[in-house]
Amino acid sequence: MKRYYFQIPHYSYTYSVTTHTRTTVKIKKNIPYYLTAVGLFLLLKFGFTLSDNNDLTFLLKPTDKLVGFLTGSQSVYISESGYFHEHLNIIIDKSCSGFNFWILNFLLFTYLTVQYFDKSLSKILAIPIALMGAYLLTIFVNTSRIFTSIVVQTQTKSLFLNKQHIVHEAIGVITNLTFLILTYVIIDKILTYKRNHAKFT
Repeated sequence: MKRYYFQIPHYSYTYSVTTHTRTTVKIKKNIPYYLTAVGLFLLLKFGFTLSDNNDLTFLLKPTDKLVGFLTGSQSVYISESGYFHEHLNIIIDKSCSGFNFWILNFLLFTYLTVQYFDKSLSKILAIPIALMGAYLLTIFVNTSRIFTSIVVQTQTKSLFLNKQHIVHEAIGVITNLTFLILTYVIIDKILTYKRNHAKFT
């Protein structure tokens, strides 16, 4: 009886191990940058607990201007309360600043961009750029959230007369979570495409 011996190629296994090793090494190299971002996140989070409306005008003012533009409403700034829109009967204050969304996006931006770059200088610059990019996105998302909340609450006032705060909170959670997921997916796709495209050019 003849016996046949087959040799199984180990190319895929070798490639998998090599890729895993490179990924592990890259993650270890990025740890200092991730820790820097987390440290800044915690520092900002602590500062937020001590802040008031005056400290958050860099987030509140542009949001208020955009909301006013979209609704045609004029606001009055009251230091203790925030931006009061008499026509809409709403106040844009510290709780509406989108601060937590901003710093969460900052962590997300930093994680995605730092792993994309190879040079140390690029990784360092990625942190402040991530902070600014997250800020701009926060203004857009926060304005969208407040405007959507105004429209929905106006339309459902008769249905949820005594539960408008629940509607407001639900819209906030859905809007923020949706944009967080979309941001991650879109940026990851763009960076992955650029990385793969660069390998073939």
